[in-house]
Amino acid sequence: MRFAIGLLMLAAMLGVSAAGQNDVDSDAASKVLALERLWAQGAHLRDAKALGSIFDEGLVNVDIDGRLMSKAQTLADTLTTGPVEVVVESTRARVHGDVVVVTGVLRIKGVDHGKPYLRRGRFADTWLNKNAHWVCIGSESTPMEQP
Repeated sequence: MRFAIGLLMLAAMLGVSAAGQNDVDSDAASKVLALERLWAQGAHLRDAKALGSIFDEGLVNVDIDGRLMSKAQTLADTLTTGPVEVVVESTRARVHGDVVVVTGVLRIKGVDHGKPYLRRGRFADTWLNKNAHWVCIGSESTPMEQP
């Protein structure tokens, strides 16, 4: 009987702990998804300062066209690229302690050498809570066929 009561108490404690963890996970996911929106807006406005604040110094970025870029290269590319519009069609955040992985689908509209383009792709961004500040440490985008 004591064993059964002990199991019930343990289950109750784990339930409370899991509920508290879900709140923390939800908060982390919300913060990182807001930073994803900031990234899209920063790219559109070509705001290297805003983007620089959300990218880790060790950022590894595999662009949708296959280029492997560092933080400095990503920021330089942002400044030299013509105006772009980034539309995130869907996202999902998965929290793993101090790491959040965001996956989704994006559309990138812009002009390259005077010619308009539309690219669509899937992405996976990895965010790390570093010194109580979320930073993107890795990003990978893969082209998709146009619908």
